[in-house]
Amino acid sequence: LYWQMCFNLMGSSNSTVELIGKAMDEREVVFTSSVNTSFFAVKTTLCCLFGRYELGAHLAIEKNHKRNLNIIGGGFSGLMFWFHRSLCLYAMARKIKTKKKQYIAQAKRIHKELTNSLKNKNPNILHYVSLLNAEKAALAQKKNQDVKKLYNDAITMSARGGYAHDAALAQERFADFLICSEGDLQE
Repeated sequence: LYWQMCFNLMGSSNSTVELIGKAMDEREVVFTSSVNTSFFAVKTTLCCLFGRYELGAHLAIEKNHKRNLNIIGGGFSGLMFWFHRSLCLYAMARKIKTKKKQYIAQAKRIHKELTNSLKNKNPNILHYVSLLNAEKAALAQKKNQDVKKLYNDAITMSARGGYAHDAALAQERFADFLICSEGDLQE
């Protein structure tokens, strides 16, 4: 799974979010509970990174894999998955009104857990929480200047922490906010 994710991210695969290529073909995988959990984590991360938020949010609200995932503890890759999952949910809550409450409820729950992890001295997710704070403020339609500051803080924290890919993701989400809220193509 992870090798194919890397191939997709490098552009070595013809697809972006489908795990089909040199390392594997998702249509031929036999799903056990551990493979199913990893599959959802990788697929959600790819959906977020390639801007396929609707599919990422759909995967996030699937019921059949919730029992296998636990947000408390775990390695950095688990926290990365939870961040991408929450980001997809926030993005779809801002875009689609039909399942907005369901998206917001899950996104806020994950956001709260990541914030608690940060408060419990996990410095590796500061930039994640910062971007989720900006997304939450954008969704709540706070003052544009406040939201802009939160996005700029998220971009700065990601870049200074050495997370160039997350800084780029924060810039992409900031641009989406600017276009949706102001139609501002210049900034």
